[in-house]
Amino acid sequence: MTESSIGIIGIASRLPDSIRTNDDPIFNWLREHHPEGSGLFTGYDRRHVLAEGQTVLDILAPAARLAIADADLDASQIDVLMGCISPNTYFVPPDLFALTRDLKLGERTLTIPLANDFNNFNVGVTLADAMIRAGRARNILVAIGGGWTRAVDYRTPQSVSAADGAAAAVVGMAASGRRPIWRLVDTEVIAQEQNFGDMFLIGDRRLAPPPEPGIGSASDPDPETQNWTGPYYHVTASGLKHFGAFGGQIAPLAVSRLLQRQGIAAASVSLTGHQASQTLLDAWRQTLAPGAMFFTLPEFANMTVANIPVNLCLMRDKVRTPWVVALGLAGDMHAHAILLRTSEN
Repeated sequence: MTESSIGIIGIASRLPDSIRTNDDPIFNWLREHHPEGSGLFTGYDRRHVLAEGQTVLDILAPAARLAIADADLDASQIDVLMGCISPNTYFVPPDLFALTRDLKLGERTLTIPLANDFNNFNVGVTLADAMIRAGRARNILVAIGGGWTRAVDYRTPQSVSAADGAAAAVVGMAASGRRPIWRLVDTEVIAQEQNFGDMFLIGDRRLAPPPEPGIGSASDPDPETQNWTGPYYHVTASGLKHFGAFGGQIAPLAVSRLLQRQGIAAASVSLTGHQASQTLLDAWRQTLAPGAMFFTLPEFANMTVANIPVNLCLMRDKVRTPWVVALGLAGDMHAHAILLRTSEN
């Protein structure tokens, strides 16, 4: 095993066929009311959405199979599956175990769900690389699927950005005569968890009708009579404030630190990453001045957990720089940047 042989050796993505454009009736309330924060979420034209009856597994499983084939492997050669399907169907168990079932991975395959939305892919690649270098695994599948069009309230500004997508990558040792598509070189994290609670996914309680005389009270209704909305993504007033400040000003420092530590000029880097809004991407372009940027915001909107792996898959044959940086952004808030070396260098 040589250091240059370890990396992403297979990658594939899959998006739902259904497309939702900006004039879709689901956005009528937003067009009529313009809630606070609407100006932050910009740049979308189309977004792929799961159809009725379709699940994230329906797009992630095919992407994972294609990634395994792209690595010239079969399912029996996958030692570890890590990643996420977000949001999960249940609190427990995570849907990633259903992907293990659908792919017919071996009974000795270790499944590791990663719950640090929206940096799941970056963390997965980092952990997979470390496990392989430590001799704990040979081939690791990092699989990421997002179904967030069903996890937003369409009377909130962030809902206009939501899209669905899935991608998977195999991290392993390239076969003799082959090179990895990308090699992980370095990572950098900036965490400001004092913002924990600014953005979160939860349901809201719906108060039941007043209780019958002698049963509970209006101020303390019987818990058994309560109803809840489905879980959806909340962004508080504080979250709207910090979205621009942390995402636009602090998160790019993770990229700057990576490049400074490695002695790499920004002009030698192609940048991709989380794509919450054009406002954010414009700030990154101005601050970092990379040699190239690859984002699919107008076509695919915000695929949440799947932004980075889907874009890496699509930019595979389009990168003209020796380096790629993928900048992830999470709402708690933390940023995670990974530095990748392209296969031709």
